[in-house]
Amino acid sequence: MDSTPTIENLTMERICERYRRLYAGVVYDVLESILGLPDQVLSHEFRPLAPEMKLAGPAFTMKGTLTSERDEAGRHRRMKMVCEMTYPCIEVRDCGTPFNVAIYGELSATTSRAHGAVGALIDGGTRDTPKLIEANFPVFARYRTPVEAFGRYTILKSQVPVRVSGELRDTVVVNPGDFIFGDVDGVMVIPKELTLRVLTECERIAGLEDLARAEFARGEDPVEVFQRYKRF
Repeated sequence: MDSTPTIENLTMERICERYRRLYAGVVYDVLESILGLPDQVLSHEFRPLAPEMKLAGPAFTMKGTLTSERDEAGRHRRMKMVCEMTYPCIEVRDCGTPFNVAIYGELSATTSRAHGAVGALIDGGTRDTPKLIEANFPVFARYRTPVEAFGRYTILKSQVPVRVSGELRDTVVVNPGDFIFGDVDGVMVIPKELTLRVLTECERIAGLEDLARAEFARGEDPVEVFQRYKRF
């Protein structure tokens, strides 16, 4: 009988907790070397608002677009989209506009957190940075700006595939439920169906690196250590 754990019998909260113990380098190595998916890494322009911030959770996607309208009724409808979130998710907003505007801020984060978000990945600008850091809400964005988005950017729909800026290709597709992992070294999109496989492989390799690190630190022959663990 197959005893491999599934997302159904491991809570997503527990999965996120285990991912938060990992680091971007080992996640990328698994995606590239074991699964043959090197292009799942996002642009190096995505940076955490504070170095210690991490993203770990399934994507809740928001698709945006350019606008010149200042439609309050539409704005209210779009604000209601956060009510569809489930804990623990990462809000993912695509670029949607050529304007350098803040498409995310402290009030957006406060609302999203109340409805289940545990972080945000923003393919554009954010503002209210001190408030977001004070709230200890992980936000990764490409830039910061005080410029208001209303009348320049609007959200069209939620929970649809979106494209965000990539590192090895122009864009990376993020589907609802794909797992987002990010730390100060970078952000990756893990296809939903590979969430547990990547996690278990990362934990295995991280364990080997712990052994290799201890032996390197003792001054053992680096070639011999590498031959034992294939890590350097």
